[in-house]
Amino acid sequence: MIRYLIYFGGTLAVSAVLIPLIIRISNRHNLHDSVDKRKTHTGKISRLGGVAVFAAFFPFFVYVCFSHPSLPCNKYLLVGAALLAFLTGFVDDLRRVPARWKLLAQIVVAVLVVASGLTIGSVKLNPYVSFKFSIMAYPITVIWIIAFMNAVNLIDGMDGLSTGLVFIANVFVFIVALLSGNTLVAGLSAILGGSILGFFLFNFPPAKIFLGDGGAYFIGFVYATIPLMGIKKAAVITVFLIPLILMLVPISDVLQVMLHRYRSGKNLFYPDRSHLHHRLMNLGFSTKGILFVMYVYTVVLGLSSILMVSVPPEHSMILFSIILLMLILSFFILNTAENVIEQKMLEAKKLLRSKLAHSAKARRK
Repeated sequence: MIRYLIYFGGTLAVSAVLIPLIIRISNRHNLHDSVDKRKTHTGKISRLGGVAVFAAFFPFFVYVCFSHPSLPCNKYLLVGAALLAFLTGFVDDLRRVPARWKLLAQIVVAVLVVASGLTIGSVKLNPYVSFKFSIMAYPITVIWIIAFMNAVNLIDGMDGLSTGLVFIANVFVFIVALLSGNTLVAGLSAILGGSILGFFLFNFPPAKIFLGDGGAYFIGFVYATIPLMGIKKAAVITVFLIPLILMLVPISDVLQVMLHRYRSGKNLFYPDRSHLHHRLMNLGFSTKGILFVMYVYTVVLGLSSILMVSVPPEHSMILFSIILLMLILSFFILNTAENVIEQKMLEAKKLLRSKLAHSAKARRK
């Protein structure tokens, strides 16, 4: 446990110390996030916070990778993939890069991970039932990594949101790793937790710095690959259900946003205000109120993930299905509330137009 505290405290200190320096450099060179109608902030705020997260995490990550004998992969390719994941977003933070080139870079990152030997080769539902993906393990792993990289990036639209959710999720990944006796995953989770918390101290509203694409892609990459590093030859289904369940809210948000954009005929990566936090804001929630709702939801999911470890894998699938249905119900309630408010606004506009028309007729008489 002392080792984990050193990992956590060391990365926390590095990340927290670097943030003020990055803010000063950003102010000097005008490296600030753009302001538009989609954003929830005003003023000049640096978008290079991911540099601190990366700088705090990466050296410890390299040390753990090369000092841990049970890591079943080519460590040089894995480290190279982590570096490229950060650089893909960091370059975009400095100078806007077209979405297709960023997606291509993400594919290269995921392919490097696959080439290193980390793949979702098979999943075991119980001691008697397992699924082997054979050659499909490669595209499944690529999609898995790209999905998490973009999920973290796409929900990074409000002070303290993405890093707060990932930090809470990571706490439960650490707890589950300890309960499972997985020292590698526990160590990496401790490193990631400290790196994120050092940044989060400056990102909680009102934010003094933003994560940026570099930090979002990197955190998403690490979160996606940690379970891959901890799997055996036949991974139990809970190895993948736990990271999924902990990120269920942001992943569901991304899926509903993509569906909304598709139905509207927009580019799937076109930025708009259809994310969950925007919708809650339209319903009258404050920034801290939205964070409270999202954090509590993630904590509940985290407690569910601990329960999943203590039950047989086949039962964990049932629990996952119940949680998924509850989340769908939550989105249905949100849609209903939005429709009710929209209907009331339309009725109010009709009533106002009717009164104005009646008043105009009265004046003419």
